[in-house]
Amino acid sequence: MKRKYRIVICLLLAACFTLAACSGGKKKSLSSFDPSDPVISIGDQEVSLAAYKALFESYLPYMQYYGQDPLESASALESYQDWLVDELTNDLVTVYQAGEAGFSLSAEQEKEFSEQTEAELSELYDRLMKIAEQNYSDDPSIPLETYFDGLVNQESEYYTGTAMSWEDYRAHYLNEAKKAYIVNAYRDSVCGEFIPSEEDITNWYDAAHENDKANYLDSPEKYKMDEEDFEINFGKGDSILPVTYVPAGYSRMMHIVVSPKGELSDEYKAKLKRMEEIKTEYSELSFDDAVEGTNKHAAQLDKLLAEYKLLKQATEGEYSSFVEEAYEKIKNAYGELVSGADFADVMLRYTEDERVVGGEDSEGCEAFRTKGELISVQYNGYGDWSETVKTEFSKLKMGEYSGIFMDGGSYHIICYVSDEASGDVPLEQIHDYIKEVCMVGVQNSQWNQLVSEWKKDPDLKIDHDIIRLVGADGLGKDE
Repeated sequence: MKRKYRIVICLLLAACFTLAACSGGKKKSLSSFDPSDPVISIGDQEVSLAAYKALFESYLPYMQYYGQDPLESASALESYQDWLVDELTNDLVTVYQAGEAGFSLSAEQEKEFSEQTEAELSELYDRLMKIAEQNYSDDPSIPLETYFDGLVNQESEYYTGTAMSWEDYRAHYLNEAKKAYIVNAYRDSVCGEFIPSEEDITNWYDAAHENDKANYLDSPEKYKMDEEDFEINFGKGDSILPVTYVPAGYSRMMHIVVSPKGELSDEYKAKLKRMEEIKTEYSELSFDDAVEGTNKHAAQLDKLLAEYKLLKQATEGEYSSFVEEAYEKIKNAYGELVSGADFADVMLRYTEDERVVGGEDSEGCEAFRTKGELISVQYNGYGDWSETVKTEFSKLKMGEYSGIFMDGGSYHIICYVSDEASGDVPLEQIHDYIKEVCMVGVQNSQWNQLVSEWKKDPDLKIDHDIIRLVGADGLGKDE
């Protein structure tokens, strides 16, 4: 199960990594209260004063960095306190309701949770041990284990209000991490019942179409980037949306690209630099002779020309060796095309474009493999094709492919596949995509309403008096 939201409980747990690098926390301003006492609770679920205070201090520098300093005024502090309480309470009542409903994780979820949490604990242990080893290196009179235990005591007390052993803190960490995981899992389970209506889908389409049409009629060059972003990344973020209007002037092409492996040598680059210097010097001397009507630089010009020819021969030889493998590969691809092979099939076997076939960090784009990539010779947009590619494309008729050409240090063959149908994209063509987009909004809305109802439970207790004291001693102080 993918975690769709960065839950506050998880952030609280993750924040402990940063504390490990410090010699100690800030001086407590709530010493008259027991840090392990709850400030938010419902049933058997609770958030301790220590946990709330640690979260408060964890977020504080980020808020200040972005110009929203909670310590700027009493009202700003209160808003910040209430925001933290709200986020923590949302998670707390979710875990409580999951328990009341008898919800449990599946075997697959338990496995994922275990793997994730064990990795986090391993990282935490290693970080603490690294600090302990450094302390031991500085003063070996104290056992390494004592340094490590002290760091665990310090950290566990800061986040829980109680100094713990590694095993106890590990158990506490697992328990809190399990709650955070349950928040996501239970939300997914409950939200599966919330689906958008056809009216929701139609309303979304109408609003998006009005905006898209105005946008692309005014700036048609934006269409390529937006449509390809949708084709590559839909489902990977809430901002990736289907396009509802297509401006005129776009086509689809398929593309085979093969690049030489490695890099040209420093010696090669030095020779190219020297060749440019020779051209400049040769031009200046020739011009000087022409102006004065003499040939006093003839010997030097002959010498420069001879040097240039030797360098040219050497660089051409090295470059030929450098591109030989890539050129043979693209020639083989071209040969198959000439023999009548389908361009898409040849492309999938030869191209090195990871946007198409995928790679180490990408699965490639199915639309590019089946429909081709967008191109327009009328517009120039962000991340567009080069003028070389567009010139080669302009020579083709639909269904034709180009010869082998060089661009950007790589070999290319392109094929004119189709023209993009301009105008309105029919609702039925993108209905399922819009449903998925609307699903997020509907589920967020329904979930928020449900959590709001849960928070009306009379058993939910929030100690606002203590919470108002957290951070109050820092009001008006210069950071």
